[in-house]
Amino acid sequence: MEQQGKKGNLTVFKLPQNPIKEVQVKFKELENHFKSWLAHQSMPVEAAVVTATSAAQGAAIGAFMGTLTGDVASTLPTPPPPQASLNPQAMASLQQAQALAGGPLVQARNFAVMTGVNAGISCVMKRLRGKEDVQSRYLLVLDLFLCNFDILC
Repeated sequence: MEQQGKKGNLTVFKLPQNPIKEVQVKFKELENHFKSWLAHQSMPVEAAVVTATSAAQGAAIGAFMGTLTGDVASTLPTPPPPQASLNPQAMASLQQAQALAGGPLVQARNFAVMTGVNAGISCVMKRLRGKEDVQSRYLLVLDLFLCNFDILC
């Protein structure tokens, strides 16, 4: 609040017009300063910072999703013994369902790994190639596939 003027013994203050807009503007300024600082860093520092911040965002999203879905692991069937002969496609589907089940901590870990690794690779590829193109996107798709495979196994 800014002081506008004094009238006798009464002090008049000017209230902010839209506090939400002011918070958005301040947040955008902070984001621009952070991106500016990050652009001046070396590639390893930029990749580490981008990976860490994206992993933190992914963990927050995963924890939120985990609280919404609850613990679904108890409702899923137990996996069959390894010697049982099942359709490989059905087995893969069961493994996917089990990977996405779990409480908020499991979801937070899974989302943090997927988003952090994806953002880190994207950052390095953009810095190395100087642009985002189809080849970089193909690498990210491969990364997500391998990351999901690692979580499932």
